[in-house]
Amino acid sequence: MQHLEKLLKEENGTAIIVLGGSNERFRKRLEKAIELYEKKDNPLLLIAGQDIPSDKNAMEMLKDKEFLYENKSVNTYDNAVNSFEMLRIMKAQDPFNFSNEGHENYCRNFSKVIVVTDTLHMPRAKRYFSKVFNETYNISFVNVAEEKKDLFNKLIYEGIGYLLSFLPKEYLNFAKSVKQKYFPRL
Repeated sequence: MQHLEKLLKEENGTAIIVLGGSNERFRKRLEKAIELYEKKDNPLLLIAGQDIPSDKNAMEMLKDKEFLYENKSVNTYDNAVNSFEMLRIMKAQDPFNFSNEGHENYCRNFSKVIVVTDTLHMPRAKRYFSKVFNETYNISFVNVAEEKKDLFNKLIYEGIGYLLSFLPKEYLNFAKSVKQKYFPRL
């Protein structure tokens, strides 16, 4: 916990957000995020939308690393919202103050956020994270190359996901269920 306490006091930390997905795709994203993590000085590794404790391989990859995760997200928009809120709350002077008032005052200590995801998922991730984080952080995106296996299905899945990102947010969960019914998560 000493590392986390030091991180909370730093002025210019970097948060690396790894987006969840199928186990195979997630592990590739996690490998890239760990590579970035090891190059930064005391970064925060935030895993969004993935149930880490039930994935033994991911837990092994994260051995001896400080990380946080949230497993409540059901889509990329939720990943962005939940990640933003976790970073905001972590940097609050009072971490138990969940008020939305003056949230911009709590976001100073992370100067940079890096989002890690697949190449095909990148347009949707950029759309949501840029919108939700809305210039609060210096945000950048790092992609993980897609494997050629099931590339056509992945392209269709992500293309539909991107088109659905233009719907009002209250339709996202319904749209996701329709998309997954016809194109199971790859």
